[in-house]
Amino acid sequence: MRVTLERSNLLKSLNHVHRVVERRNTIPILSNVLLKTDGQSLEMKATDLDLEITEATPAQVDQAGATTVPAHLLYDIVRKLPDGSEVMLKTDEDGTSMSVMSGRSSFRLQCLPQSDFPEVTAGSFSHIFRVDS
Repeated sequence: MRVTLERSNLLKSLNHVHRVVERRNTIPILSNVLLKTDGQSLEMKATDLDLEITEATPAQVDQAGATTVPAHLLYDIVRKLPDGSEVMLKTDEDGTSMSVMSGRSSFRLQCLPQSDFPEVTAGSFSHIFRVDS
């Protein structure tokens, strides 16, 4: 996977999804955020098995792919990058690590396989209601 996007867009999306992730988790994959390319956007997904948050942000996708990385660590890195910068996310050949690059900064994060990330499914609902806003 190789994706380039604006720091502000990435930070806004990460700010939403990382909130569902607990810092100390007994199941390591639940500390991660799933990053997956979808056309010309990057989709981010996080879950605690009770709640799942999915957010998409516009991105320049040079190479499609998907991986999971530690949510809070990625959020902290992106938060400390300068305003207005572009961020490149690039996984290595075997998918065990992802590089986060912006300007002269470069970080390498350990990845867990996308296949380990849990899919939260909703059951069938017998009642539907609408609330006016």
